[in-house]
Amino acid sequence: MQRFATIILGAGLLAAAGFANATGQLAPVTVHKDLFSTAACQPPGYTPECAAFHAAIRRNFSTREIGMLFGAATAFQEYPTSYERVRARYDAFVSNVEQSGLAAVVASR
Repeated sequence: MQRFATIILGAGLLAAAGFANATGQLAPVTVHKDLFSTAACQPPGYTPECAAFHAAIRRNFSTREIGMLFGAATAFQEYPTSYERVRARYDAFVSNVEQSGLAAVVASR
């Protein structure tokens, strides 16, 4: 008899717990695209989170172009003829990274 009462009591507690959980609602889930911000990763500043962005810059621009973009641009012989073109390419690169994310830019190369 005691065993039967224990089973009934356990089943009752289990049913009560099930009803208590059934009345609550889950929090809504919002899905969004995690975009990469290039403002914090402008060279020569370096953080581990920016390593992939810097590697993408090195893949897309030559050493001299990087020097013109982030160093003393006027020190390069090709500055008068190619700086505007390189700057426009870099601006397009940054815009693409901010819109599509870094993974898309790295994967496209």
